[in-house]
Amino acid sequence: MPQRRTPVRGRYYEDFVVGERYRHHWGRTITEGEAALFSTWTMNANPLYFNRVYARSLGHPTAPVNPLLAMNVVFGLSVEDLSEQALAHLGYWAMRFRAPVYPGDTLFSESEVLDKRPSESKADRGIVHVRTTGLNQDGRRVLDYERRILVKKREAYGARS
Repeated sequence: MPQRRTPVRGRYYEDFVVGERYRHHWGRTITEGEAALFSTWTMNANPLYFNRVYARSLGHPTAPVNPLLAMNVVFGLSVEDLSEQALAHLGYWAMRFRAPVYPGDTLFSESEVLDKRPSESKADRGIVHVRTTGLNQDGRRVLDYERRILVKKREAYGARS
C-alpha cells in the first residue's frame, strides 16, 4: 500500500529570508452578508458599517466593510505561508487602514520579511518580523500592519527540508 504523504504547510524559522516577499494565494471576495454579520456579531454600533443611507450621507457608495473584517481576511490569507508553524503571535502594530473596502471587493494579501532573530530564551525557535499588506482587486492598498511571530526551528521539531 502506498504511503500517504501529508503536505507540510507554513515555514520554519530557517525558511524565512529577510527582504523576501510572499504573495499569498487565492484572494477572497467579501460578501454583503458577511459584512452585515460581522458588524452584528461584534456588536459594532457604528451605523457606517450597516446603514446604506447613513454611509451615502458621508459620501460612500454603500456601507463599507468594517475595517477589522478586512484585516481578518487579509491576515487569514497569510496564515498558510507565515504562521502555520507558529508557536505564538507576539503582537500586531502599525496597522493602517488606507482605503475603504466594500462588499464585492476581493482582497489579496502579501507579506515582506523585515527581520528575524533566534529566541533569547529557547534554542528551538525564533522570532520573525513581517509587514503584511492587503490589496483589493484593482491592486489598491487597503491596509497594512506589522507583526512578530514565534516560529519553530526545523531541526528542533524533526521536520525535513
